[in-house]
Amino acid sequence: MLAQVTRIFDYIGYVFGSTDLHGIHSPFVYNLASQVLYHKLEKRFESVEFQRTQMLKSKGLIFNQSLAEFTNTYTLPAKHAFALSRLVAHLNIQTITEYGKTTGIETNYVLNNPLLESKIPIDYRYVFSGENHVKVKTNEQWLKNYKDETKNIDWSQPFPIQNDWDLHILYLSERADEIYEIWDSIKSKLHNQSIVILTNIRYSDDHYLKWKQLTHDTMVRVDIDLFRMGFLFFRKEQPKESFLLRY
Repeated sequence: MLAQVTRIFDYIGYVFGSTDLHGIHSPFVYNLASQVLYHKLEKRFESVEFQRTQMLKSKGLIFNQSLAEFTNTYTLPAKHAFALSRLVAHLNIQTITEYGKTTGIETNYVLNNPLLESKIPIDYRYVFSGENHVKVKTNEQWLKNYKDETKNIDWSQPFPIQNDWDLHILYLSERADEIYEIWDSIKSKLHNQSIVILTNIRYSDDHYLKWKQLTHDTMVRVDIDLFRMGFLFFRKEQPKESFLLRY
């Protein structure tokens, strides 16, 4: 109960302390926020949200926990997951790696636009929590429901030129130490056009403390706090800036 009350007060502080587009003075961040966060589109995919509903009703287990409870506690809300999809589309990201425990809801949002709408092939990897090697090398595990939609895609058609953007999504759950474990494993791979996204950065005080410590890493040039998740950018041409955006 105390944790829930604390979270409510944290959110109230976030609402009053955050800003929107009018408080953004960086052209890069302004353009990204206007296209990814503050757009007019409905912020959900109904087919994926149906999967979430089924998980919330499930009596099954995931990672030795209740699937319904895990989904309710750790999976991003629809609008935050949709922002991931918009980010991938906006920057034409074609290299995506995920780490940690996930139900796959966010993954389906991330891959929905390039695979089903833009029909762009994605270099997708999922690194299971606590292991140092890739267990899934394609999107097949999480996109079984889209077989009918993808079977007629002609992958031989010309695609947008591969760019250098790559996306790393760190799914955080109960262990705050997992932040540094994953960060240490990927830090050497990060470059000017890498993006790191951490979910559930306010799950506990320890989670938030470690998030704030990451934002002060010398590699990080821009950090964006959206309460339920945070973005890290490494563009050397950017001045060091932090943004607390209302979303």
